[in-house]
Amino acid sequence: MEQQQNNDEIDLIEVFNNFLKSIYYFANRWYKALAIITFTGFIIGFGMYMKDSNIYSNKMIGQTRFINKTIIIEMINSLNEVNKNNKGSIGKILSVPFNDIENLAEITADTIENMGGLITVKLLYRDTIDVEIFLNGLVNYINNNAYIKREIQISKRRNETLIEKIENEISKLDSLQKSILKNTAKSTVASPNSLLVMNEQITNFFHGDILKLESTKQDYMKNLEHLTAFDVISRFEQAKIKERSFIKTLAIFGSIAFGLGFFVLLGFEIRRKAIQLIKK
Repeated sequence: MEQQQNNDEIDLIEVFNNFLKSIYYFANRWYKALAIITFTGFIIGFGMYMKDSNIYSNKMIGQTRFINKTIIIEMINSLNEVNKNNKGSIGKILSVPFNDIENLAEITADTIENMGGLITVKLLYRDTIDVEIFLNGLVNYINNNAYIKREIQISKRRNETLIEKIENEISKLDSLQKSILKNTAKSTVASPNSLLVMNEQITNFFHGDILKLESTKQDYMKNLEHLTAFDVISRFEQAKIKERSFIKTLAIFGSIAFGLGFFVLLGFEIRRKAIQLIKK
């Protein structure tokens, strides 16, 4: 039993030693290639850092109440593809001077987690651009879309119809209240104080329903006042240089290059060993 245990320990030690030898031989054979690949990764990282070193970052927050926010986001993100392929076209779409569009690097939109219909729009650009002109162009581009204009008109008619219905309901309740008060005054033989109490009770009975209807009406009127597809909640701020760490950038690209190089060279080494075994 002890002999078997000793043999197992010797086998494990031998496997570990062979593993270390394999690593040593692999590193000794390929270290120059790995160094060159990793250095190439550093060079690419340095180039990417310099490319983005003068990139400004800016963002704004908007809100959509009547249009599906996914549609708004897709509309804005589609501008990014247009910007990559035809800057002159995006300048016409947004009514932004070509000099500003030429500096635009990227425009993206996304939702804000747990914030309902809020949307954040992020700009990346070189040098500087007039963000106010860009913002106005973006809002007009969204609100003047044919589909969105049609949906807004539908929402307008719906809200106007609901307001009209509520006004009719309020008018009916008011007429009913006056009629009951009038009939009560005619048919009730009571003291003035008792009649006053009865009138107050009748008024209070209708008052709650009328208040609820008035509150709902105010909500629909508020909708009509803000009947746009996209409202600006927070405008673009003062431009900020896009933050990027030089060391972190080099480390990321160097690590990626080293990892890719390691696995590719390891594949070559395994293939070489397999060919040697086959030849034997």
